Amino acid sequence: MASERLRILGIGDAKSRHFARWATRLAEQGHEVHIASGRHNPREGELDALVVHQFQDLDPLLRVPFVRRFRMIPALQRLTKQVKPDIVHSHYLLPYGYWTARAGLEPLVVSPWGKDAIVDAWLSPEAEQRARVAIAADRALAYVVNSQALEDAAVRLGADRAKFHRIFWHARIDGYSPEHADRTRWLDLGWPEDAIVCLSLRNFRPYTNLDVLLRAFAVAREEVPELRLFSSAGGGWTRDEFDQLVEELAIGPYIAVEDVPAAQLPSVTASADFAVSLADVDSSPASLLETMASGVPLVVGRAPSMEEWIQTGAGGEVVERRSVDEVTQAILKLARDPGLRKSYGERNLLEVHARFGDPTAQLEQVYREVLSR
Repeated sequence: MASERLRILGIGDAKSRHFARWATRLAEQGHEVHIASGRHNPREGELDALVVHQFQDLDPLLRVPFVRRFRMIPALQRLTKQVKPDIVHSHYLLPYGYWTARAGLEPLVVSPWGKDAIVDAWLSPEAEQRARVAIAADRALAYVVNSQALEDAAVRLGADRAKFHRIFWHARIDGYSPEHADRTRWLDLGWPEDAIVCLSLRNFRPYTNLDVLLRAFAVAREEVPELRLFSSAGGGWTRDEFDQLVEELAIGPYIAVEDVPAAQLPSVTASADFAVSLADVDSSPASLLETMASGVPLVVGRAPSMEEWIQTGAGGEVVERRSVDEVTQAILKLARDPGLRKSYGERNLLEVHARFGDPTAQLEQVYREVLSR
C-alpha cells in the first residue's frame, strides 16, 4: 500500500494533538488525508499537510447548538460525496462516531478513544444508546484501539471482537529517547544541581487527580528536600484550583508549570528522574508511552490499561490514585533510590520498543483489509 495513494476522511476533533498525529502519520506516507471537525487546532503548522473541513463551513446552521443535531448528518453526507474517500475513519464515539454512523458513511473504521467508551458511554441511557450506534458491528468494518481495556469496553457496547486491531497511532515514541536529557533546563529554573525532578504530564482536569499529586509531593519533599515538581500541563479547567492548593501547601518555590511546545517535550521528559500519572481513566496514554521511551520510571494510578504497561516492581510503582499516602510512599521510594530508578527506566525503554511496532504500516494494513472486503 506504500505505492497506493488513498483518500482518507477522518471525522474527529482537530484540536486534539492525538487526532492530528493519526492524520499526519498517513499524510507523511503520501495519502490524501481530509479531516472534518467542529474545532481547529491552534498549534501552528500541525495541520498543514491535511485538507481541513470545519463543520461550520459545511452548513452555517451547524453553529446553532439546538439546530446542529438536525443538520449534521446531511452535512457529513454532502461532504462525503464531495471528497469521495476510499476510507472513513471516525475518532471518538461521542459525538463524532455517532454522527458518522448515523450518516451511513462507509467503508467505516471506528476508534473509540478511552474515556468515551469506558466512562462517557455509561453516563446516561441516551449516551449509551448513541455509543452503541457509533460502534455498531453492522456499520464498522474494523476497530482500532490502543489497549485491552478499551477493546473490552467497546465489546460491552456491542462491537465485534473479531474486528479489533491494537495500534498505538496516538504516540510518536520515535522522537523520544534518554539521549535527549538535558539537566541544565532545571538549573535555568533556579533549581539545585542535585534536584530530583518529578514530572507530571497531565492537564488540569478533575479526573487527573493533580490535587493528590500536590499533597503527596508536599509531604515527600519534607523528607527529601531535593524534590522538585515540573508540570507540563497545557490546558484544562482546574488550573485555578491547582494554583490555590500550591499556595495553601506553600510549595510554590519547588514547582514549575510550563505549557511545553511539542518540540521540547522529548528533552523535558528525558530530563526527569521519574514521572507520576494518576488519571482516573486512560487507554495507553501517549504521555505514558513517551515517558517509557525516554527511559524514565513511573508512578501510576491503578486504572484501566495502565497495568498493561507498568506493574509494581516492573517499570515503576502502581498506587491507588486517590491515596495521598500511597502516592507519597511511591515518590519517596523512587526519590531515595537512584539504582531503582535506573533499572525501572531501562525496563520501560525495552518494553515500549518491544511492543510499539510501526503504527503507520499497521493502519495501512487495516485499511487494506477493509478495502478487500
